[in-house]
Amino acid sequence: MTKVIGFIGSDKYDFISYIGKILSGLGKKVLLVDYTALRSLMSTIPDYIDSRTMQYKELFYLGNPGIGEIEEMIQNEEYDFILMDFDYSVMRRDAFLCHKLVFITDVQRHHLEVLESMKLSKNIQKYLVLKMEYRNRKASAYLKQIRKNMEIQEERCFYYTWGDRERRNQLRSQYYYEISWKRCSSTTKKIILYLVHEFLEVPKNQNSLSIPIQAGQVG
Repeated sequence: MTKVIGFIGSDKYDFISYIGKILSGLGKKVLLVDYTALRSLMSTIPDYIDSRTMQYKELFYLGNPGIGEIEEMIQNEEYDFILMDFDYSVMRRDAFLCHKLVFITDVQRHHLEVLESMKLSKNIQKYLVLKMEYRNRKASAYLKQIRKNMEIQEERCFYYTWGDRERRNQLRSQYYYEISWKRCSSTTKKIILYLVHEFLEVPKNQNSLSIPIQAGQVG
């Protein structure tokens, strides 16, 4: 059965790429689908052609799929995982094919309000990953309310510091076509590995999972 994971929010192409590489390293066939207006995810592979499925290294990529194209792939079980990159919108109906949704955003209030107002099925498991450039009490209180209103369990809500290191690492993925696990912050790694466990549906009592994150295996 194909598992479909959606990612909604601000630039997260590096984040999705990490997850895709780890899943692929575990022997899964993974398709990354780019619905963003600027094709930020597709820009992590050289000489991409929009609307065509392309393979770069061990991953498959597709930008701007046609209506019904993803649904057909799911029915045919062409891939083990389909990871879909959306902007701050779920106007594309393919978002409703997702089994799980990960919201990745900065803490600007207008972005959070858009996420909070989305009408989504309660059957979809939801996660919230917040990029924190700085902390303040008012923002922290507001974020708790957002999580509650979006009905996201506390254990599925994450915060990580977003600074120069993260920006540089993100840009490398578009200019050097490189996903460098070594350059990832420890907090980012923990969040990514937690999500990978969730997507693989590893039992809660199984704390360890052989994930290919050593040098040379991711990035």
